[in-house]
Amino acid sequence: MKGLSCYFLVFLFLLPGFIFGHYNTTAGDSIENTIQKVYDHKNKFDFAHAVKELRHAVNMADTIKRKRSYYLFECYTLFIQLYLDFDRNNDLQVYEFLSESHLRPNPEATKEARLLELKALIAARKGNYPDATSLISEAKAALANRKGEDALGHVFYYEAQVLLEQGQYDKAADILHRIFPVQDAFEQEYLNTGILLDLASAYLKLNEPEKAMSCVQKASQLLHHADFPELNLRKNLLLADLLLVQGKKQEATEYSRLAEVLKEEYFSTHAIEERNNIAYQNTSNFKDRVIEQYKTDARKQARQVNIAKMISIFSSVLVIVIFILTLSLYRNNKIKLKTNNLLLKKNRELQAAKEEAESALQVKARFLSTVSHELRTPLYAVTGLTHLLLEESPKESQKEYLNSLKFSGEYLLNFINDILQVNKSEANQLKVKKVPFNLEQMLVKVVRSLEHSAKENNNTIELNLDKNVPLKLIGDSLKLSQVFINLIGNALKFTENGKVAIRGKIVKRKKENITIHFEVQDNGMGIESETLPLIFDSFAQGSTQINRKYGGTGLGLTIVKNLLNLMGSDIKVDSTPGKGSTFTFDLTLDNADDTEVASPALPAVDDEWTEEEIVFENIHVLLVEDNKINQVVTKKMLAKKNITSEVANNGYEAIDMARNNTYDLILMDIHMPGISGIKATEEIRKFNKKVPVVALTAISLEDNMDALYNAGCNDIITKPFKPQIFYKKIKNNLDKNKGTAD
Repeated sequence: MKGLSCYFLVFLFLLPGFIFGHYNTTAGDSIENTIQKVYDHKNKFDFAHAVKELRHAVNMADTIKRKRSYYLFECYTLFIQLYLDFDRNNDLQVYEFLSESHLRPNPEATKEARLLELKALIAARKGNYPDATSLISEAKAALANRKGEDALGHVFYYEAQVLLEQGQYDKAADILHRIFPVQDAFEQEYLNTGILLDLASAYLKLNEPEKAMSCVQKASQLLHHADFPELNLRKNLLLADLLLVQGKKQEATEYSRLAEVLKEEYFSTHAIEERNNIAYQNTSNFKDRVIEQYKTDARKQARQVNIAKMISIFSSVLVIVIFILTLSLYRNNKIKLKTNNLLLKKNRELQAAKEEAESALQVKARFLSTVSHELRTPLYAVTGLTHLLLEESPKESQKEYLNSLKFSGEYLLNFINDILQVNKSEANQLKVKKVPFNLEQMLVKVVRSLEHSAKENNNTIELNLDKNVPLKLIGDSLKLSQVFINLIGNALKFTENGKVAIRGKIVKRKKENITIHFEVQDNGMGIESETLPLIFDSFAQGSTQINRKYGGTGLGLTIVKNLLNLMGSDIKVDSTPGKGSTFTFDLTLDNADDTEVASPALPAVDDEWTEEEIVFENIHVLLVEDNKINQVVTKKMLAKKNITSEVANNGYEAIDMARNNTYDLILMDIHMPGISGIKATEEIRKFNKKVPVVALTAISLEDNMDALYNAGCNDIITKPFKPQIFYKKIKNNLDKNKGTAD
C-alpha cells in the first residue's frame, strides 16, 4: 500500500503538466486549422469570413503560452497578406508593427524572411522600388544557409511580384519559370495558378502570345477544379486580350463578358464598400488592442517605480501619454530598428578591427620567428669561430678583440631571445603547462645558476622559503624559473656589495591549492619615482645613463609581467632611490598527489658550465648541415675533441649515408633545402631506431619541440650554442645509447 501511495502522489504531481502540454498541443492544432480556413476564404475572395476566422486565430493564440509569439506572428503576417490581396494598402502599418513586435522573442530566419518579403511588396506598390529591392536582398540573406526550403521559393515569388510592379517583365518571367511549381502548406494550388497567370501577363507584355496562351491554358486546367474568383477574372481578361491578338473577336467578346460578370459580383461598388467597412472596423479594433497594451505597461511601470507617487502625478495625464505613444508607435519602432542596426554595424566594425589586430600580431610573430632563425644561423658562425680562435692561443691584443666579439654575439642572441619571448606573450602563443615539480629545488637551482653573477658585483643571495610549502606542487616550473632568473638577475645587476633576498610565504591554503606571496628584495641603487610606472614597458631602461653603464635590452621585466599574467598573477614594485627595490607577487599553485615530481628545468643563463673536461674516444658522427660556414665551424669543434665526422649537405644525402654507413651519432640540422631535418629523421628511423639523433636548430625550442621529438630526435641543441653545452649533450646521448645497448 505504501508503494501504491507513492505512485499515486507522483501521478498527481505530473498530471497538471501533462494536461497543460496536451492543451497547448490541441490549441496549436486548432490555430493551424483556423489559419487553413483563412486561406480558403481568402482564395475564394470572401474577405468577411477570412477576417473573422483570422481574428478567431489571434484570440486562440492569446490563450496559450507555448509558441504564443510564433502563432501571433503567423496571424499578423497573414493579415498583411490578406490586406494586400484585397488592396487595403493604407491599413497595413498596424499589422506591420504587430508582426515585428512578435518576431524578436524567437528570431527565426524563415519568420524574418516572411516579413521582409511582404514589406518589399508594400514598398513596390507605393513606387519605392529601391527599398523593395533592398528588402528582398535582406530576405535572401536571412535564408542564405537554408537552400532548398519552401521559404526560399516564397522569397523568389515575391521578388518576381516586385519586378512585375516595376515593369521588368523579362526578369520576372525568368524567376517565375524557375520556381514553378512552388511548395506551400496552405495554398499551393492557388499560388501555382497565380504564377501561371503572372507568366502569361509577362509574356503578353513581352509580345510572346504563344507562351502566354500556353500558360493561360495550364492555369485554366487548374481553375477547372478550384473556386478562385480573382484568378478566374484574371484568366478571362488574359484570354480576351490573347484572342484579340489572334483575331478571334467573337471568342474574345465572350471572355470579356464572363470577366464583367465576375467584376459585377466581386468588384461592384457595394462589395468594395462592404470590404472597406470590415477592414476599417477590424484595424480599429487592433489599434485599440495596441493602445490597451500600452496602458497596461505604463501602469505596471508606474507601480514599480513608486506606486503612490506615480499615481498622484500621472493619473491626470495617463490617457494623453498613451495616445501620444500610440501615434508615435510606428516611428519609435523604426528608430529602435535603426539603433539596433547601428549597434550591429558597430559591433561588426569592432570585430573586424579585433580580427585585423590579431592578424597583425600573427604576421608580426611569423616575421620575428623568421628573422630570429636567419639571425641565429650567422650568429652560430660568429660565436663558433670566436670560440675556436680563442682556443688557438691568440695574441693578447687579438684576445681582447675576440672576447669583445664573443660578448657582442652572446648579447645579440639574448636580445633576440627576449624579443621573441615578448612577442609570443603579446600574440597569446605561450601556454601554461601544469606538471608536478619541487618548488624549493627549482629555487635552489636558480640561485646556484646566478652565483657567478653575484660574485662579479660582490653580492650575496639569500633564499628563505616557508617551511610549510609542500614538496609537491603543480605548475609551470620552466616559466616560473624564468620569472625568478629575470628578477634576481636584474637585482644583482643594479646592486654592488649588497644582498638580494628571495622570500616565499604561504598566505592562503586550501585543500586543492595554496597561494604563496613571493618577494625579491635588493639593497641596490633603487628606481626613481618618475621611472617606476614605466619599468614593465618594453625596452624601458630608466635613463640613457643607466643603459650605457649597465647594458641590457630592457625586456626582462616585461617578460616577467607577461609570464605572471599568463599564470594568473600580477607583479608590484616598491622602490626607494639609493636604498633598493622590492618586487612582490602572489601565485596560486595546485597541490600535487603522489605523482613522481619531475626535476625542474631551467632556461639557459649566461654563466659557463663548470663541469670537468669531457673526453671522447673513437667517436664517428654524421653532420647534416647545408650552410658551408656552419659545416666548417661544427667540424672544427668536433675535431677539437678528436671526434671524426662526415658531412651531408641535405636531407636526402643524410638518409643515404645513414643507410649505407655506421655512425655513433647524427647531428641533424632542421631547416634545409629539399626536405627538412624532421622529415629526414623520420625516414632514418624507418631503418635505424638506435643511432642517437641530436637536432641542431636555429628555431626557438618552444616553437617546435614536440614535432622534433615525435619525428625521432633524442635531444635538441639550439644554435648558436656554447661549446661546453654542445659537448655535454653529445656525451649524454652517447652514454644513454651505450647503456641501452648493454
